[in-house]
Amino acid sequence: MDEQLYPLPNLVLSFQMTIKSRRDVLVEALDRVMSLVQTLPCAEGDLTDLRLAIAEALSNAVIHGNREDPDKTVCICAGCDGQSRLLIAVTDEGDGFDPTVLPDCTAAENIGSSHGRGVFLMRCLVDEVEFNLGGRQVVLWKRIATQLKTIDVSSSTVRTFDR
Repeated sequence: MDEQLYPLPNLVLSFQMTIKSRRDVLVEALDRVMSLVQTLPCAEGDLTDLRLAIAEALSNAVIHGNREDPDKTVCICAGCDGQSRLLIAVTDEGDGFDPTVLPDCTAAENIGSSHGRGVFLMRCLVDEVEFNLGGRQVVLWKRIATQLKTIDVSSSTVRTFDR
């Protein structure tokens, strides 16, 4: 997967990891992502909302995007921008989708539906959600830090984890 298809902004400090499209790796992957997120200088305080938004993005990528095809992967990139915001990008290898045609999960006719709330939930939990690459990439933006900690930006750290 070439995550460079969509140019992410210059990040002060970042990491990248790739997971297989299998449900049984989702909890472990989420734990690893959150562990790495907590090392970023813009991630401080309560990360509960962010954790849930990332869980939704990962689940959607594996289940809906890649249709649980174990030969496909999901790429997770995260980092801090220069404005103390945290960015998480989750990119799958699926066919994509059009987020503008999602039904309103708060409408009376959809209240009883057993699915269709993931994107709504992500939008409620983070500051901004954007879709790129024809719906194959979701980018979550969250302001967590009030001010970016002083760090040496002369070299970015990129860690790659493959399962």
